[in-house]
Amino acid sequence: MQNPEIERGKMAFQHYCHSCHPGGEGGLGPALNDKPLPGFLVKQQVRWGLGVMPSFGEDKISAEELDLLVEYMAALRKSG
Repeated sequence: MQNPEIERGKMAFQHYCHSCHPGGEGGLGPALNDKPLPGFLVKQQVRWGLGVMPSFGEDKISAEELDLLVEYMAALRKSG
């Protein structure tokens, strides 16, 4: 992945998501790289949480970081 925005999204993923979804695979949380969800639903899940997933408000993940994270997740699904 050479795209700088995708790389920034990867950094956000590593920081916020990797511990529960290692590499997009299942771990403490479910696999993410096989979910063909539209970006707005991913954002809603991140913002509001669901089940054991915590919510991440804008005070934790900025709107820009969330956009980059969703781009990275889409790239991860495409490459997988």
